[in-house]
Amino acid sequence: MPETVICNIALKEWAITCEALAQGRQVILLRKGGLLDEDGTFSLEHGQFFLLPTYLHQEEGLVKPEHRDLFRSARKMEDESLRVGYLRHFARVEAVWQLTPDDEENIKAAPHIWSDNYLDVRFGYKSEKPLLCAALRIWELDQPVRYELADADMGCRSWITMSEPVEGGITVALSDEQILESVDELSEIFR
Repeated sequence: MPETVICNIALKEWAITCEALAQGRQVILLRKGGLLDEDGTFSLEHGQFFLLPTYLHQEEGLVKPEHRDLFRSARKMEDESLRVGYLRHFARVEAVWQLTPDDEENIKAAPHIWSDNYLDVRFGYKSEKPLLCAALRIWELDQPVRYELADADMGCRSWITMSEPVEGGITVALSDEQILESVDELSEIFR
């Protein structure tokens, strides 16, 4: 039976991460915080949300070579305007870990697209603060939804509250068994 979602919350995330999550190449989201987030610290304020792909600051050198094809697939929905984004994926948080620099070697062993250089940068940025690692379950919207960003949505802020909820049909990216296996594997790694 088809599923439907109604939600007015979106998390801004690099388009390549959105694609990696949707394709099952990884289930983790890594965040420290945007410059405009309160105290510059990322807070996982919502348990489910749309992913709003962003394109600024993505660099191929931050991704393992075998995953650089994601840049091509992620650009499919890129708009010429920085004020337009396409909601294509819905996420639900399955598990959360607060990682410290002591966890850096462990996360390098986890399945993900990120280069060691990217992880070094993530752990080094505000090193006194933990790196939030969240396992996400992803659904793909049956039809992408065009979203025009308001002035308040612009800049390095993580969360967007849309003035109207978005409704759409969704199809799960990974089966229950696959997501459970991934979360169990990550729980072992971050023990």
